Amino acid sequence: MMDPLTSEEDDDLQQESSTDKVNGDVSDDDDRTNGQSLIIPVTTSTNGNNYIASKNGEGSNGGNSSSGLFVEIFPEEMPSIRPTTLSNVLRDERAPLTTWCDASLLYMKSKREKEGCELLTSAVDSDDVMSGSNTNDRLRVLASAGIAALAQANRPITAGGESSSEDANVGAASNLLENLLEATKSAEKADEDSKEELRALADARFTKADNINQVNPMTWIGKGMLNLAQNRLDQARFFFDNLTLRECGEILPALIGMAAVKYLEKDYAGARDLYGRAMKKYPKKSGAATRVGFGMACYRLNQIDRAKAAFRRAHDLDPENVEALVGIAILEMGSLDSDVLDPREYRSRAENVIKMISMANLVDHTNAMVQNHLANHYFWKWTPVPGMVSVERGSCVVKGNMASSLEGGERIRIGHNFETLVVVVDGEESGDDENTFRIKDNWKFDSASNLKIWKKDYDRVLSLAKGAYNSTNMPEVQAESLYMLARVYHAQGEMEQANKFYDKACMHAPDLSPARFGLAQTLIWDEAYDEAAAHLRLLLGTCSNATDALAALGLLEVKAGKDRREAFVYLKKAIDLDPFNADLVLIEALALQQHESDYPLSLDRYRKAVRLLEAQSKVVPADVLTNMGVLCHETKQYVEALEMYGKALKAVEAEGNSDGAGKPDVSEDGTFVRHNGNNLFWKWVNTDVRVKASGVEEKTMLTITSSQTDVDSLGLKSGDDILLEGDVETTITSISKGDDGAIHLVVKENVELKTAESKVSVKYSNRRLQNPSSISIAFNLARLHESSGRIVPAIELHKAILKQHPSYVNSYLRLACIARDCGSLKDCSEWLKNAVAVAPGNPEVLTLVGNLHLSLCDWAPAQNVFDQLLQQKVPKVEAYSMLSLGNIYFNNLNTPKKYSKHLQHAADFYRRILAKDRANAYAANGLGTVLAEKGELFKAKEIFNRVREVSGDSISDSLLNLGHIYLAQKKHPEALQMYQSYMKRSRNSGAQTTSKSQEDDEAEVLLYIAFAYFDWARQTELFNNAKAAPADERYHKCIEFIEMAMKKSKRENVVLRYNWCLTKLQAANCVLQKVNRNIRRTAQEVKDALDGLEESLPILQTMLQWKEEGRKVAISKGMLTGVVNQCKHNIDSAKSHLKEERKKEQDAETLRNYQRIEAEANEKSKALAASLQKEKEAQEREESEQRARRKMQRVNHLVDGWKEEATLIAKEPAPKKKKGYKGDAPPGGVDDEAGIFETDLPEDDAAALFDDSDDDDDDADTGAGKNAKKAEPAADGDDGGEPAQKGTEKDLFGDSSSDEEELDMSSNKKRTNDDIDDQASKKRKI
Repeated sequence: MMDPLTSEEDDDLQQESSTDKVNGDVSDDDDRTNGQSLIIPVTTSTNGNNYIASKNGEGSNGGNSSSGLFVEIFPEEMPSIRPTTLSNVLRDERAPLTTWCDASLLYMKSKREKEGCELLTSAVDSDDVMSGSNTNDRLRVLASAGIAALAQANRPITAGGESSSEDANVGAASNLLENLLEATKSAEKADEDSKEELRALADARFTKADNINQVNPMTWIGKGMLNLAQNRLDQARFFFDNLTLRECGEILPALIGMAAVKYLEKDYAGARDLYGRAMKKYPKKSGAATRVGFGMACYRLNQIDRAKAAFRRAHDLDPENVEALVGIAILEMGSLDSDVLDPREYRSRAENVIKMISMANLVDHTNAMVQNHLANHYFWKWTPVPGMVSVERGSCVVKGNMASSLEGGERIRIGHNFETLVVVVDGEESGDDENTFRIKDNWKFDSASNLKIWKKDYDRVLSLAKGAYNSTNMPEVQAESLYMLARVYHAQGEMEQANKFYDKACMHAPDLSPARFGLAQTLIWDEAYDEAAAHLRLLLGTCSNATDALAALGLLEVKAGKDRREAFVYLKKAIDLDPFNADLVLIEALALQQHESDYPLSLDRYRKAVRLLEAQSKVVPADVLTNMGVLCHETKQYVEALEMYGKALKAVEAEGNSDGAGKPDVSEDGTFVRHNGNNLFWKWVNTDVRVKASGVEEKTMLTITSSQTDVDSLGLKSGDDILLEGDVETTITSISKGDDGAIHLVVKENVELKTAESKVSVKYSNRRLQNPSSISIAFNLARLHESSGRIVPAIELHKAILKQHPSYVNSYLRLACIARDCGSLKDCSEWLKNAVAVAPGNPEVLTLVGNLHLSLCDWAPAQNVFDQLLQQKVPKVEAYSMLSLGNIYFNNLNTPKKYSKHLQHAADFYRRILAKDRANAYAANGLGTVLAEKGELFKAKEIFNRVREVSGDSISDSLLNLGHIYLAQKKHPEALQMYQSYMKRSRNSGAQTTSKSQEDDEAEVLLYIAFAYFDWARQTELFNNAKAAPADERYHKCIEFIEMAMKKSKRENVVLRYNWCLTKLQAANCVLQKVNRNIRRTAQEVKDALDGLEESLPILQTMLQWKEEGRKVAISKGMLTGVVNQCKHNIDSAKSHLKEERKKEQDAETLRNYQRIEAEANEKSKALAASLQKEKEAQEREESEQRARRKMQRVNHLVDGWKEEATLIAKEPAPKKKKGYKGDAPPGGVDDEAGIFETDLPEDDAAALFDDSDDDDDDADTGAGKNAKKAEPAADGDDGGEPAQKGTEKDLFGDSSSDEEELDMSSNKKRTNDDIDDQASKKRKI
């Protein structure tokens, strides 16, 4: 903010140094010069002296004379007394040295440091004055002289001061910076020399004092001040702290000096404490300057309230303290918040701030900081201009009766919302009581008069800023002054001057972010985008959260196209820092809009910005809505695009605040559009006319039923479009009055009224086309009609635009393009002539004229047009002209004896473009075609691939050229892929790529594809074996694409037809050669080949006949003759091949029939055998199932027998045991329990029971064995029944099915049961 040690503090230091005692215990009230006058005792006889007053020693601070006379000088009189006069008085009256010091101190308090220094210098240099004094007085005078010299050296520069208004206008603006810098440099040099002399003088005084007495606190204070002024803080600390404070205690000068040292060391807390101690110990002597230092330290510590209180207290102590006034004003300004405060309170407090700054400027008009703040205030302030003005809608001429004239370049405000610049002042066109001037922008509101006018007082801003720059040598403050000057020139549109001042301000203070941002803005205006981006990066290095800089840098990076990802990182960071700032979102949308692939994302960002604006209750600008409409148009969202254009038109009406907008225009000024597709520019207006049907048969005549009796009173006329009830629209063709007095309307179409009578509404213009701001939207809407296929409303709207604005060249060009696309080259030429008449040198018009000649293959006129464009040296048009000239030379390579020359010219033009713009993909593509023409296919291929990468396939010609390269390299699949990709992109873009129509272009590309298949088939045939099989299919593909090309071609193309016949011939030859290549063929293939040959032969013979008749045929006679002969020969061969192939197919058919019959017989035999086998297997399964059933029956009988036996055994009584049955037994008897646990059946019988043998022989054997065992007697008493048991079991599971066996089995069963009973009875015996 300000220097912590001011000149006023120097005065206090001198005062305290001259009055304080060494031990520092002096009272705060002990100030002998505070508010007192200077008393000089009279020691000589003087008569008539006006300064002599008779007092008895009252108020005297010097010695008293014997006569009691003295000279009294009051403080307010000191500025008017010259130091030489006062020095003579003091010397004549032999005043003591203390009086000299007191006189110098009064000068200091009056801010007359120079006079005070001169007075003490005269005392020190006078031996008479110094010789008669004691040591202490001499020390005080020497120290005071040194301090006075330092005080004079610390005063700000006064070489420049505030410049007058005349000085502000001296010299041109281009020399202002040079003059200002030169004057400042000379002033700074002189001031620096003067300061060095004063500091050397002070040092000499302190050295002389040290020679008298080295232990003098006042000398220490002076030396500390000298080192502090020279920024030698360590030595200053030594004198203030180590010597004065330690030896003399806390005296005021030492405390203030040490506080200043700590402040400069950025120890703000220590500085605050020292200033506080000084104020606490010396509440009166410390004065306002100490409070200012205390407030600055608090401000640095972010203690704003304490800083405010300190500055206010300083202001109360010294109302003229500039630093206090500025401190209060700055802090109050920082606390103002328009969102929190009431508007009245905000304005009141802001006015108080400006008053304080103005008061500070009145007190010290050389204070640079005050002048900078005032300059900033006047930069934003609108100054009313006496008088009123009037202006018409769409005009840039303003008429008025202002008391003062305006100068070119002044920024003015007309009304409350319209700001612009004065460009021309012309007082000669007006009368005596009014003056006229021109403004930069057209008046976009309705015509108005008695409007107030304001202007910016930039002259005062320039004067204050230059005065501030000249009043200081601090680089930071000078940078602010230069920044203020740059802003003025920036606002006035003088970008070059603004750039110079911004640049100089950044040199003085590299961290001044606003100046660096302004420099970047001017560099962007100068299209020095790289330098602007570099400065924005420097700005972000010091202020990383500057959202405007982030957004601008992101936009520049996107425009440069170097690192889009990094660019959007900047934009995203800016939005993250301020997510509710719609302007930042709009900048991101604008950045995305630079690349076609990002159109959907850009549209999404625009929608987000609109939502933010609507949420903040802000008006969406018409430009934003128009951009959204264009993006919807480009992304083929035609319905939404129409909606956006409608909203944009409404926004234009709202921004213009036009009372006439939307109202019907009955004047019919020629801008009236009628088509329903242009309903944004007309409206239905109800009338008082009512009609009815004239009769049942006359449906085109209506009769007026309302009160109108005269045709003129109807308000209708022929040609009006009317609307009847029931949404019935028609057009009036005539109006007549019948014999009966009734008025009849004859309409264009048959009308059937829904009711007996109907109201009539008329279509009128809504005046939107009369608004200049709506013209661009109307043009975009017409372009939307073109893209949507609505040609009629597009033409109507373009013509209406031209009637309202005849100089609108774009509509002429679009009408010419529409006529060209519709095939009306005559109308196209007429529209282009009109465009040339309106804008003779317009590059766009000449470009379209040249393109028209190119589309007609008029190479010479096209070359002349583009040569003319090339001479204009317009950057963008120059590149396009060179590219077109290169294309013209390349398309004329077939000119006799000029092939090499034209090829070289084409290459030269392409290289010239690339030398200026290495990123020009079109020129690179052209250079690739030249290299391909020279046979350098590898280099050409690399160029085309690079063009694809850079352009993202937006240049479809590169695809076509790559297809040619691949075809030349015999890479047919790749070539076909390129050709098909080219056709897809050209169809999607809708733009023609060669010199004819879109269909002719497609026909040409289809011929390329056909040739690729033809060449691929020829290459495949070279195998001449089975690998050549795919050739036939490729020939058919070639024929298919040639037929598609013939359908696309608008006229009969002999070359296409010849190619078709030749491909048919090659395809037939391929079919005929299949026999030699071991490839299967069919009679149908041969038949198709023969049909193709027979179909081609008449066409070829007709071409040959035309050639013989002398008609223009592009094929030579010899070639046609050869092809005809070959075709005839192939027809004969095809016929023989067809007979042979049919015979082969008949023989093959007979063989196939025989093989079929034999196969059918074999199939029947196999079926019969399989059937017999199935029957046999079924019989065997049945027999097996029967045997199984018989066995189960046997098992069931056996189980039943066991059950009966168990029942009988249970019914029999248990037999008694016989003693001694087992032989000798021991007394008491021991039962033989072995038989108790024996099973009823032996193991062999159990095994026989579950025997599952099915063998009949086994059954027979079992029966024989059974009979044998029955006849055999039992060998051992108890085991005699076992053989019979086994025989029975075997017989049970026998496999015999005879009746005899059944009978034997039943008898055996009975016997077996008896045996079982006997055996059981035996086992139960003990």
